[in-house]
Amino acid sequence: GLLRFVPYIGSLLAAVAPAALGAAVDPGWGMTLEVVVLFAVVEPVTGYVVEPLLYGHSTGLSPVSVIVSAIFWTWLWGPIGLIMSTPLTLCLVVMGRHVKSLEFFDVLLGDRPALTPVESFYQRILANNPDEALAQAEALLADRSLTDYYDGVVLEGLKLAVEDEARGTIDKAGAVRMTRSMLSVIDDLRPPAGAEQTLPSTPNVLCVAGHGAFDDAVTAMLVQLLNHRGLEAKRVPNAAVSRETVATLDVTGIDVIAISYLEVTGTPAQLRYLVRRLRGHAPEARIVVGLWPQDEAVLSNADIQRMLGADCYAGSLADAVEQIALPHLKLKTVAA
Repeated sequence: GLLRFVPYIGSLLAAVAPAALGAAVDPGWGMTLEVVVLFAVVEPVTGYVVEPLLYGHSTGLSPVSVIVSAIFWTWLWGPIGLIMSTPLTLCLVVMGRHVKSLEFFDVLLGDRPALTPVESFYQRILANNPDEALAQAEALLADRSLTDYYDGVVLEGLKLAVEDEARGTIDKAGAVRMTRSMLSVIDDLRPPAGAEQTLPSTPNVLCVAGHGAFDDAVTAMLVQLLNHRGLEAKRVPNAAVSRETVATLDVTGIDVIAISYLEVTGTPAQLRYLVRRLRGHAPEARIVVGLWPQDEAVLSNADIQRMLGADCYAGSLADAVEQIALPHLKLKTVAA
């Protein structure tokens, strides 16, 4: 029994005693062969399938790396390397997770994916590969809602794009190309006809994109979620609400104006004046501002909120949909 705890070779040593006992007890070779067959079948399955899976999940090593490391360290140091293979490989993985220059050890030997879903989405959009991004989205949507996917993956990926744009690694043409790819993915993720929810009263919503390069994509996601919720929503670009063009914007029958800003840096003067223009052009409409970086100071600073002049603020697409839909329903109920 104790020999079973010796990694890898312990099971072979443990088979010797039962086989010898079988030969001593049984006058023939039947019992001895049964013992040998039992160990020959059960032990490889346990040692090369079950144990790698268990060790992999408990240590952070991938199952394949447990087997490969056993072969490598045995070739290098013999039986001692075989016994020490798992702890030595685990040390390499731990160093890879904490030392930047050794990160490749974690990628090669660890059980964590090389890229998170957010990084994977961003990589596909950056490479102008909407088909791969769509395939990833469909896989992730198997265990989460479309709203959760947009909030947890796409918005986080867009924040990475904003950071790269600020550093100058993404030029204007690249941002336009990425936005076009994202709009294509968003359009393909549109829920099937007839899947929309039915509300007793549906406000007309005008979704306005901010001035950022990727705000149009966020606005498209918000419009899609609102339509799925049963609300009438349409998207307008930031150019349609400039000082020169806002007077020609058709706001007839609009109940809510939703403004999407993926990035607000410094004093949000552009946002404040945009809210002022829309307030003057559509005084009856309720204005909701979506500031998708959830740690944005505007979301927690009442003074800044009063200065901006919007009616309410949201830090996620799910929150924005609720802010737009629920207050309207309450107002209709009171009016009734």
